[in-house]
Amino acid sequence: MSILEGGPFVFVDVETNGMSHVTGHVIEIGAIRVENGEIVRTFNKLIDPGVPVPAFITRLTGIRQEDLKDAPTFAAVADELHDLLEGAVFVAHNVRFDYSFLKQEFKRVNKTFLPKQVCTVKLSRALYPEERSHKLESLIQRHGFRAVHRHRAYDDAHVLWQFLHHVIATFGTDTVAAAIGKQLRSPAIPKGIAPEIIRNLPETSGVYIFEDEQGKPLYVGKSINIRKRVMQHFGNDHAVSSEFKIAQAINHVRYEETPGELAALLLESKLVKELQPLHNKRLRKAEKLLLARQTKNAEGYVTVDLEESSVIEPSEYESILAIYPRRGKARESFEQIIKDFELCPKLFGLEKTKGACFSHQLKRCRGACVGKESADDYNRRLLMAFERKRLQAWPYKSPMLVLEKQVSTDKEVALVVDQWCVLAEVTQQEYCEPVVTMHDKAFDLDTYKILTSFLNTKLDKLWIKPFPLEQLQGLPV
Repeated sequence: MSILEGGPFVFVDVETNGMSHVTGHVIEIGAIRVENGEIVRTFNKLIDPGVPVPAFITRLTGIRQEDLKDAPTFAAVADELHDLLEGAVFVAHNVRFDYSFLKQEFKRVNKTFLPKQVCTVKLSRALYPEERSHKLESLIQRHGFRAVHRHRAYDDAHVLWQFLHHVIATFGTDTVAAAIGKQLRSPAIPKGIAPEIIRNLPETSGVYIFEDEQGKPLYVGKSINIRKRVMQHFGNDHAVSSEFKIAQAINHVRYEETPGELAALLLESKLVKELQPLHNKRLRKAEKLLLARQTKNAEGYVTVDLEESSVIEPSEYESILAIYPRRGKARESFEQIIKDFELCPKLFGLEKTKGACFSHQLKRCRGACVGKESADDYNRRLLMAFERKRLQAWPYKSPMLVLEKQVSTDKEVALVVDQWCVLAEVTQQEYCEPVVTMHDKAFDLDTYKILTSFLNTKLDKLWIKPFPLEQLQGLPV
């Protein structure tokens, strides 16, 4: 029995007003429902998205704004389309794209849409592994399919119907059914990723790197279970715009195992700064740190100055009240602190007036600017305001060797840490001599946050002991 006699299948293509399903809309839908090897219903309609159609979409599809003037909205056709798709295997070329847009449109009208999916890009790749391109245009040219109006939804959907007929005639029912069955059984993954890449991911701690076709990094992440976390990305790409963009561009997943969670966190931070991946907003290295530094004026009052610095020496920790990513954030923080603790904006450098500050005139400053409040009282209140923002003092008297207790790989990596700076990594594999990787003693804000958080909340997961730096001498580097 031909696989087309089973089903039902619905061959679908959508044209959209953009590439993001979160903010974009469908402007045309073509769908062909097949039951027992026969076309039983079709759907071919333009859809009014309620917003202008971009010029590049008109150039690609030929669909103009005036063509949609009398078209129905998606809400008006949702019942009819949902009925046609109900209970069928959803077949599309790069299925995650078409599915994501339709799922979002159905969500807007409070309808659930969770069909089984078959991607004809993956099917073509499985059956024609020797071919370089599996784009729809390539399939049309390679196999001589008929498509009168390219980039129009119904004609492109009909090409997929022709393609399935063609591969069954070429390879036989059993081969095609096995390839389709494999898609239906396996977790959904982006079209550019070979299934064996996912199968070979380890279920251990480490860092993973999503790369595009040119090998450029798209995203760096970390997890205590690399394979599980990567699959969570792919399972969430319909709901999150950034995940969807990654899924459309990803071609490879590279990974590096670590002994545990702390090592994974630190490696993620390091690689994000080195690789500058497109979709990592957090952890990217700022060229300079913006420091709120305390000094005392001639009258003994603590003043707060913003200062850019590329490095922080441990001896400077005491004078630093806070670290900010940019000046706007610093000013916002200063204004809130001044308001909450009745401090003086002049002593924060926010006012340049002579005499009393404006806040004192409004009775919101206790008068440090004109000597009404004692320096001791003012300074005490200011330091209290910054208490949670200040760098924590290094809690040990010497450099420490930090080792994770639960190791998920066949190697141990101990960190040599002093004053929140990672000085070295000591890697030990069974039956091998330990190997040392030296680091520059430089303060890194993300490393500081990771280490302080771990020591404050997960100290029980670590072995920590004093480590004289002389012990590093003589070890292989």
